[in-house]
Amino acid sequence: MKRWILLLVIGVMACEKKVEIEVPYAGDKIVVNSFIQPDSAIYLRVTRSQPPGASTFPEIPDAAITFTAGNMNIPLQWQVINGKGYFVSTMPAPQHVSYNIKVIAPGLDTVTASDTLPRQPLLSQPFAQAGGNRVKFVLKDMKGWDAYQFRIYKGVMNAANQVVLSERLQYRFDPSYNNNFTDLITENYQEVNFITDERFDGNEISVVMQTRNVNVKGEYIILEVTGLTFDAFKYYKTLELQAINDGNPLVDLNRVHSNINKGYGILAGVNAARLQLEIK
Repeated sequence: MKRWILLLVIGVMACEKKVEIEVPYAGDKIVVNSFIQPDSAIYLRVTRSQPPGASTFPEIPDAAITFTAGNMNIPLQWQVINGKGYFVSTMPAPQHVSYNIKVIAPGLDTVTASDTLPRQPLLSQPFAQAGGNRVKFVLKDMKGWDAYQFRIYKGVMNAANQVVLSERLQYRFDPSYNNNFTDLITENYQEVNFITDERFDGNEISVVMQTRNVNVKGEYIILEVTGLTFDAFKYYKTLELQAINDGNPLVDLNRVHSNINKGYGILAGVNAARLQLEIK
């Protein structure tokens, strides 16, 4: 009997065949990546797309870029930061305006994109007790469409007696308290989650998270909730889906959302709010 099982296994292995799935490629295009935050410098990463499977993407330092905030032209300077080139604004991003970009590079289609800044989330009443693993706070959602990114960080005290971000913590939404987050409730701990306010538009809700590790008295936690524009939310959600399905031949390939006309990448607004608390 064992012999027949062995022969069957060998036969199955012999029938295996590696299949290469051809991914369509529309030719080289300009790739623009930037997330704009209020009152911060704007960093634009501009590269040239490559066929599927490429691991490096040539930078375009001589690209001609026009970037406006409302009616104001935003000057940009080429800088190399940690080995990568960026076009960096010489002034912080102003609020309550629309952002527009136009990028021209020799031999490639001219690309354009636009977005705005989302509203900053309203957070209050943070709480975490030593010996437990729950972290609570209140989120006041404003009327109208909003999308959020949730993250928790461990905070550390620096030499200037300021609590700064140290590392991301893994968490999950507590199923006993978060009826508004039923789509995100899972047994797995994650570093980030994305959700719209479809179930709680215009309401004040309590958010309860379970961290993987027990809260330690005297340590610091920093809660971060980031408001996202529609394009930022779609980009993050499709990027997340692509990562989940990576390497699965039974799932259709999905394209990561882009709002770059005639190109690839993302130009989107984000607006973060943070709460710091010391575990008691």
